Amino acid sequence: MSKDGPGRWVDKTAFVTPLLPLGLKVDPVLAALLHCMAFLELSGDDTVDPDSALEVMESVAGYLQRLSAAEIGVVRKQLTAVSAYAREQGAPDTFITFVDGFLEACGLGDI
Repeated sequence: MSKDGPGRWVDKTAFVTPLLPLGLKVDPVLAALLHCMAFLELSGDDTVDPDSALEVMESVAGYLQRLSAAEIGVVRKQLTAVSAYAREQGAPDTFITFVDGFLEACGLGDI
């Protein structure tokens, strides 16, 4: 797969997102975080223990809550771009819903 995407969406119990293209201008750290968090949230119970996944995701949310309002605004803008790209590429609805609700799930929806 090329370094700048687009990749393919395939059904399996381990949810893996294709690489986001460089032209989307999503911070690589955010892209990596989305990749990991989507894996934890959207993979089947045979792939990821749900209780362990929840524990890790809550810790990640705690770190993200340390972001300033301005930083959250930047993340929100990038998540909007990821969501639009995912729709264009025919990503699974579960992933689009995950991206759209990411900040709220992390306790940052009102900021």
